Amino acid sequence: MLRKLAPALLFALLFAGCIAVPSQNEPAAYTQSVVQDAIRRYNRYGREATIAYHSTDESVHEQWYVFIIGEDGRTIAHYLNERIGLDSSVRVDSTGYFYGDEILSATAEGKWVSYVYRNPETGDEGRKHSWVVLHDGLIFGSGWYEQN
Repeated sequence: MLRKLAPALLFALLFAGCIAVPSQNEPAAYTQSVVQDAIRRYNRYGREATIAYHSTDESVHEQWYVFIIGEDGRTIAHYLNERIGLDSSVRVDSTGYFYGDEILSATAEGKWVSYVYRNPETGDEGRKHSWVVLHDGLIFGSGWYEQN
C-alpha cells in the first residue's frame, strides 16, 4: 500500500513546493516576486554573479528591473551604469521628495517606498512604488509605475 502511495505523495510534495508567480496585471505582487527572484539568484549564484546580471539591460523586463544597494548605502547593481555608486542617502525625486532614507530603512520583511522616477519602458517620469528587502546586508529592490 505504501509503495502505491509513494509516487502520489512525492508528486503532492513537489507540487506544494512550486511557487506561483503573480501576473504583471498584479504589479505589487509581481514586483515582490521579482525581488524574491533576485534574492534566490543571490543565494544560488553569489554576490558577484547577481550584481553582474542586474547591472545589464538583459535584466530589465518591461518596467521591472532590480537595483541592489550595498552595505555602505551605495548602489552596486542597476541597469543604468550611471546609477552605480550613487549614495542612496541623497536620493531626491523631481518633486523634491527625499526618499533615500526610506529605502535604506528596508527590513528583512520588506517595505514599500513611493517616489517619482523615470519609467524605463516609456521614458517618462511617473509615480514608482518600490519593494525593498534587506538580505545579507544588501538591499534588493524593484518597483512598478502607476498608469496615468
